[in-house]
Amino acid sequence: MMRESKNKIFLTLSVLTLLILISGCSTTGTPQKYFTGYDSIEMSFLDNSPPTTFLYDSQATDIKVNTIPIDVQVYNRGSSNSYGALFIHGFDPNMVAVAGYTSTYPTSLYSGPVRGANTFGGYYDNSGNFAFTGLNIPIGSSSVNLGLISVGGQQAITFSSIGINGQTFGDRSQLFNAMHLQTAGASIGAYPAISAGVVQGGVGSALNTITIGLMSGFGWGGWLKHFQLEGRNSNNPGGGMDVIEFPATMLSLPPSLEQFRQRIMVTSCFDYATHASSMVCIDPEPYSNVKKACIPTTVSLGGGQGAPVAITTIEQRPGRGRTTFVINVHLTKKDTYDELYDYFSLYKCDPTSGETVKTNDKNVIYVGYVYLSDYDITMTCMPNQIIRLDESGNGQITCSVNFPTGMSTSAYEAPMEIELWYGFSKTIYRDVYVSQI
Repeated sequence: MMRESKNKIFLTLSVLTLLILISGCSTTGTPQKYFTGYDSIEMSFLDNSPPTTFLYDSQATDIKVNTIPIDVQVYNRGSSNSYGALFIHGFDPNMVAVAGYTSTYPTSLYSGPVRGANTFGGYYDNSGNFAFTGLNIPIGSSSVNLGLISVGGQQAITFSSIGINGQTFGDRSQLFNAMHLQTAGASIGAYPAISAGVVQGGVGSALNTITIGLMSGFGWGGWLKHFQLEGRNSNNPGGGMDVIEFPATMLSLPPSLEQFRQRIMVTSCFDYATHASSMVCIDPEPYSNVKKACIPTTVSLGGGQGAPVAITTIEQRPGRGRTTFVINVHLTKKDTYDELYDYFSLYKCDPTSGETVKTNDKNVIYVGYVYLSDYDITMTCMPNQIIRLDESGNGQITCSVNFPTGMSTSAYEAPMEIELWYGFSKTIYRDVYVSQI
C-alpha cells in the first residue's frame, strides 16, 4: 500500500509538472508587443534618497556629515531610444549645494566641471543654415545643416531642409546615408527609396545623433547629468534604465532656523520619437470599375505606439494618379508636469536656464520621415513637415504621393512607416524636512 501511495503521488506530481511546462510554453509563444501605450522616460527617487526628514548637525566638523543622498532612477518605458539630461532645482542654492549644478558646492568634495552662465541664445538666424558639428556621425569633418522656417516673423531652425557641408537637398536619404543608417536604393518618380536599415539602430536613433550635437550647442557641458536609454524591444523588453546620483550638501544655517522644508525637484529634458507602421490601400485609378484588391479607407491605430504622441488615424483620399494621406495625432499627458517641447526649444526646458518659455516653444512636432513602400515622401508633408497641436493635444499633417506615368493602375496594399520627432519634459519632486540638532 505504501508503494502504491508513493506511485500515485509521483504520478500526480508528474502530471502537474507537465501541465506547468505546457502552460509555460504557450505563454512564451505569445509575441510581446512593444509599440503600444503612451509611456516614455519615467523617473523616481530611490527609497530614502532623498529622505523625507534630514537632521542637520550644526556642530559637525566633517562637512560630509551633512550630505543629502539624492538618487534618481531613470527608465525608458516606451519604444523610442532617447537621449536627454536631468536638472535638479527647487531648493535654495544658499542652503543646498549640488556638485556641478551650483557654484556653492564645497571644492574640498568636488573639483570637477561646474555649470557656468548660460550664453546660448537659441536656434534663430537671419542668414543661411545652421550647421551642427561633432555629432558622432561617421562622416569625418562634415557637418549636418538644417534649414530655416519663418515662425512669428523670426527665422527658426527646422528639419524641413537638411544637408551636409552647406549643400541642401530635399529628402532624408542623404542624411541617413551620412549616419550609416540606410543604403541607397532605387526611386519611384521623384521619391528616393529608403532601406529598412534606417531603423537598424532603433526608433529615434537618427534623432538621438542630432540631439547629442544640440545639447553640446546648448552649452550643457561636462557638469551635466545626461542619459542615453534604449527603448523597449525584443532584445531589451524592459527598456533601458540608469541611476543618477546628485551629490548634495547642506550648507551652514542660521541658528534660529530650527526646522524648514526644502522641495527637491528633478526635471528631465529629452528627445523622443513616435514610430508607427500600417498597411494602406494604394489605388492610382479610384474611378475605375475593375475588380480591386482593396478600397482606400481610414486606418485606425488605437492603443498608442509606445510614446506620448500617438498616431490615431491615417485618412486615405485617393485621386487619379495621386493619393493624399491625412495623418492625425494626439498627445497623451500622464502627469500635469509633462510638457511637449518644440525640439529646437528644448534648451528652455532647463528650469535654471533663465530662458522665457513662450507658447510657440511647446506642442510642436516634426515629421522625421514618412515612407510608402520604402519610398521617401517626407518632403510632401505640409505644412513644412510640422504638426502644431491644439489645446486638446490634437494635430494633423497631410502627405501625398504622385504616381509616375506608366505605373500600374491596379489597386494594392502597401506598408506606410511614419516617425515623428519632438522634445519632452517630465518633473518629479520630494519634500525634505530639515531639522537642526
